[in-house]
Amino acid sequence: MASEYRIHRPYVLASLPRPLDQTDGRIVAREVYGQRDGQKKRRRTELVVGVDGETASIYDVPASRLVTSYPIPPQESFTCSPYSVRVRHSDSSDVLRYTFIATNDSLSHKITLFKDVVHPDGKMTSTSLSQTLRTSPIRYITGSSSTAQSATVGDIVAVCQNGEFVYLSGETLAVQWSTSSKSAVQEFVAGAIDDYEVEYVSSGSLTNFREGIFKNRLEVFSALPRALDSDPSLLVLVSRSVSQGQVNRHLVVLAAIPGSSSTSADLQKLIPLDVTPIGATAGGSDGSPTYQIDVQSCLLLELFAGSVNVYDLTGAVPKQKSTVQVDDAESFICLSRPFILSASLNSVGLYNYQYRSIHAKTALDLSELPSESQGPQSCQLITYLRSQDLVVALVDNVLVSIHVEPPKSHGKRRKQGLLIDSIGRGASMEIHPKKQKCDLSSMEFSRYVPGTMTESYLATCNKELQAADELLGNNELAKWEDMLRQKFHMGLRKEANLANGTMRNEQDTPDSQEIPEWEWLTEKSYPSVDRRWVIYAISQVFSVEMTTSDEPRPVLRLVLPDSNATTYLVVAGHVTISNLKVAFRADLSPETAECKRLASDLIQCLAEADPSVTLLLNYLQATKLGEAELLLAIRTLMLSMDLIPDTKKPNSMKLLTSEPHDGNDKYEMDLDDLEREIAVTEHYLGDESSSRSRGLTLAFTKLWRLPTASTVKALRATIQTEEILSFIQLLRIELLRGAWTSLYVDPTSLEPEGNDAPPDGVIALIADLLGRCLDAVGAGGWLFNDAMSWADKAEAGDFLRALRLEVSAALQGIEEAVYLNGVVSETVRFGLAAEASLATPQTWNSNKPIPLQLEGRECRSLPLGLKTKQLPTKEKVVSGGEVVRRSTRERGHLISQKVDAYSLEKLAV
Repeated sequence: MASEYRIHRPYVLASLPRPLDQTDGRIVAREVYGQRDGQKKRRRTELVVGVDGETASIYDVPASRLVTSYPIPPQESFTCSPYSVRVRHSDSSDVLRYTFIATNDSLSHKITLFKDVVHPDGKMTSTSLSQTLRTSPIRYITGSSSTAQSATVGDIVAVCQNGEFVYLSGETLAVQWSTSSKSAVQEFVAGAIDDYEVEYVSSGSLTNFREGIFKNRLEVFSALPRALDSDPSLLVLVSRSVSQGQVNRHLVVLAAIPGSSSTSADLQKLIPLDVTPIGATAGGSDGSPTYQIDVQSCLLLELFAGSVNVYDLTGAVPKQKSTVQVDDAESFICLSRPFILSASLNSVGLYNYQYRSIHAKTALDLSELPSESQGPQSCQLITYLRSQDLVVALVDNVLVSIHVEPPKSHGKRRKQGLLIDSIGRGASMEIHPKKQKCDLSSMEFSRYVPGTMTESYLATCNKELQAADELLGNNELAKWEDMLRQKFHMGLRKEANLANGTMRNEQDTPDSQEIPEWEWLTEKSYPSVDRRWVIYAISQVFSVEMTTSDEPRPVLRLVLPDSNATTYLVVAGHVTISNLKVAFRADLSPETAECKRLASDLIQCLAEADPSVTLLLNYLQATKLGEAELLLAIRTLMLSMDLIPDTKKPNSMKLLTSEPHDGNDKYEMDLDDLEREIAVTEHYLGDESSSRSRGLTLAFTKLWRLPTASTVKALRATIQTEEILSFIQLLRIELLRGAWTSLYVDPTSLEPEGNDAPPDGVIALIADLLGRCLDAVGAGGWLFNDAMSWADKAEAGDFLRALRLEVSAALQGIEEAVYLNGVVSETVRFGLAAEASLATPQTWNSNKPIPLQLEGRECRSLPLGLKTKQLPTKEKVVSGGEVVRRSTRERGHLISQKVDAYSLEKLAV
């Protein structure tokens, strides 16, 4: 089955103000980066946008909201896209945001820094700083790769249009050094350079270039000095030079040495690593091509004259790899390899440059845009958000997002993007799908349709969110909950309007009234709601605070534990780690360790909010959980049931004891200890109505259904060794309580109990989980007795020996069950068949013989292998597979064949 990509209709993110200069004014945009201590910069789901003569603003793409804005003088215009970095430090709870813009007016060129410091209480301190540069207009701004210095954001590298590099301090904008890249190209051009210009600039770290463009030519890094405090910043640019009337283009890779380094005082500041000419086919001798360089993919892409030329940069000279025809395309952007998305004023297309094929093409539907942007004058693709499959574009002065939906995988995973997948994508005719039997549209999708989010809808949603914030700020919790109840399509309980059999008095004050309880659903699922309100409710019900310990970290707190909104979020399955990360994306990082801490804080909050653990049980029932969340929930439930020993008291709870009474009854004493522990847990595990018991059973069942390898890995990373041993102890108790270690042929071991026998699948669950726990402890833990820190070291061997005996007894019981099944299976099958035949209506026959009672010892025991005599079927299958009806004569013949030749019976009258 061919893969099918879909390009959805653009929807509006924000309407930007138009530049003051309607003729030459422009709008520039770029992605925002995030930076933490000891980590490399990461792209965020935000955009920084600059409008000539207006503002420099930052927008959050998923939330479709304005984060902050910085005004600029009306006479200034942007020369390149702004550069913005959001910085967080582990030793401080403040959030810093650095935004650098390059502007010019009629007199000079300058670079400006806007710095915001957001404090934990929500207050923000803003400062600005400018530096005038006596250079040509700046074409590109980027941060240095060095972050080991005292400056929080590092240094800034500015590349000017005439090829000059300016290295500035990120905090003070002090110029540390400046030099030109023109000399690096002069050696490869015959004659003096009359005109030199930079057409495209990109940057990357030393690791990206080592693993990308220079992975086959590592000798180029020998030009870098070794006595450096930190890695230099690497930039790659496409330069255009004119020498003796001939236009030349070169691909230049340069290393910018940090100016603050103590060892680089006498070193060359700008070191050329590679200068290669670009062929005459790239760009030609006239026109202005558009470039993009993918450092990791080692590709140079050039849009010129309706085609995209792809060059391979792994060799010494760029080699043209393929050419893709994109008619009337104004801009393009690289998606996941090997796809590119191009946009024109009329259409948007998805192309594969490896096979030179087209996979999707659709008209540029701008019906949701304002009326003045219906006939666009420009369309520019800005960035691609890989995590959400969104491409952000700028259509005139409207910021839009285009969803590129990848194909759904059916069955076995297959390679996507093959040449066969593009067949029929470029056809001009519209292929109509098959007519469906039912044309009724879903009521849910009639309310929320992806891609139809208009500007009026966003304005209404923002007003409602502000109204909800005002209600919560004025401590009007009842009205706030009622507003959320309507958004979540929930009802009120019938008893909510009654108080002791009478209606509530309307003259009662709000303080005297209790908040009515919502009507919770038991059988059917909860209706789908707008995710924005779910994220908003989570952000208000929970909060993230920074700890005051030596290593401060964000901690999740439950602010409204008794609210109906909290109960709804839990029972509807909305309290997931992904939703929490979206709700508190400004305070949380996407690290794996922080996700585990977030899951631990969430389960702890749910357990503390409801001592009966009912809230935690609903969380386990309604939410799809991973290994870490299930293990943390099991540990919390076992702690509430006193099934995990206190590590501060080494003798508080022992698995086994090696102190015999008479010298030979050691294992009998072990079983006595287990029986005492069974009595301790009987209150919880024996009561099926207990929330702790049901929650523990549900958590273990969900954990058993997860993959074994990931479960063992999560046990080692999340749970301590002593707690793993408590898991093993609980599984041993269940092994004994279910009578899996009892023998079927031993009548003395059968003790009648009121509880029903456990299902047959329980033994598979217990055995599998026991094996995972043993693997999690590992051979080293058992050999070196690291697992016995809360028990005597000498009891490690006794523990394993007793566990092996119990498992052997359970295995022996299973073997006996299989043996008994082989012995009595035919007898049971005869009894079931006889009951079925007796249940069928019998026709009266006067010639039917009268049944006689047989007596005799041998007649009381049913012979093995006895089969019931069934009548032959009325149909038969003949040659060729045809089903025909038997005749009465043939059926009588078959019945007579089943009659025994002789029968010897003793009659007792």
